[in-house]
Amino acid sequence: MQNHLYNLTYEKAILSSILYDPTKVEECREIGLKAHDFYLPFHQKLYTVIELLYEDSIVDEEIIKDKMAKDFDENAMIQVMSTNPVVNLTFYVDKLQELSKLRTAEKISLKIRETIYDTSNFNETIKIFSEGLNSLENNKTSLVNIKPIGTIESKEAEFIGKEWLPFPKKAVSLVTAGGGVGKSFLMLQAAMRMIDESNVNVFMWLSEDPVELSKYRFEMIAKNVLHTDVKNYEGKLDIAGSDSETIHFLEEEKNKLQVSGVFYQFKAMLKKYNVIILDPLIAMFGGDENNNAHAKQFINLFSRWATVENKTIIFIHHGTKNTAQSRGASAFVDAVRLVYQVEIIKNNDGEQIEDHLRLITLAKDNNGAKKYLGDLQVKRQIFPKVEKKSLSIEIAAL
Repeated sequence: MQNHLYNLTYEKAILSSILYDPTKVEECREIGLKAHDFYLPFHQKLYTVIELLYEDSIVDEEIIKDKMAKDFDENAMIQVMSTNPVVNLTFYVDKLQELSKLRTAEKISLKIRETIYDTSNFNETIKIFSEGLNSLENNKTSLVNIKPIGTIESKEAEFIGKEWLPFPKKAVSLVTAGGGVGKSFLMLQAAMRMIDESNVNVFMWLSEDPVELSKYRFEMIAKNVLHTDVKNYEGKLDIAGSDSETIHFLEEEKNKLQVSGVFYQFKAMLKKYNVIILDPLIAMFGGDENNNAHAKQFINLFSRWATVENKTIIFIHHGTKNTAQSRGASAFVDAVRLVYQVEIIKNNDGEQIEDHLRLITLAKDNNGAKKYLGDLQVKRQIFPKVEKKSLSIEIAAL
């Protein structure tokens, strides 16, 4: 009885159809058929040779035999040639690819089982499972998804928070500032405005502050800045704080930086959220802050998550000493799509003015945020407008 994870009849029918009409190679390529989708080694090698010969328009049985040399199997070739070609090739290719993915899934499950018994490490098990799942989900038509320019529908980049502080969707952004400037206040209000504007689900991990302090700030913003009811955000804004142990999403292992298994658990936990705000970046990094390769690997990890699962991901990052410029490796800035720098507003004598406002500079804009922001530098109110003495007390709590 034939194993349920392969079907030699389907394989022979596909190969026979191609040999009968070599132009069907194009159809198979468009669907995404690969040599490894065949189970029988001879069928894998035969399809590979047919693809090569098709490029030179010389798909011929004798030439195939010559090209395959010692890998050629006369009996197997006869079985292919004696199978009737099929009209609906797509159906057979789809079935073959499904079986191929199931075989891959079986290999992954065996690897997970081995990991469980060999290491007894849950995080490593989750990591293998998640990486395997990603490889199955992304095992599509080709290494590069090439499309004719004429078939592509042009679209501008999409943004969220367009009315106050725009951030690109399906991308990673960075908000940088020095200490005590009010980054958390800024992003709490940004999150609330995103909910008001687009009714999205937002998760914020303000890992340096107790959740009670974040709640206090949230209520202050709602009452004294937005003049709205806190109930408007129930079920839409969730927060974690300093009571949750921070996670390093990259970790050193055998002198090599690896993705931590907890990253995949974290992704699964945040499935329902459209916007994810993480503060500060460095608390969750795990690599060398000044190493560009480490920084790029970290941001790319989140960029792929944002692209594949349609997330807007925003990191709050510390600035260099006494500036709003991003601290550490330049790749943190290079790898994201947008960077805002937040600064205190000062007069010509260097004295702080307009205490309730902050100057926000659009320092990097790959996707066109300026269209919605209005300028490269804007002022935004992030604190209630109060007497300076009272404000100093509030800022001291930041």
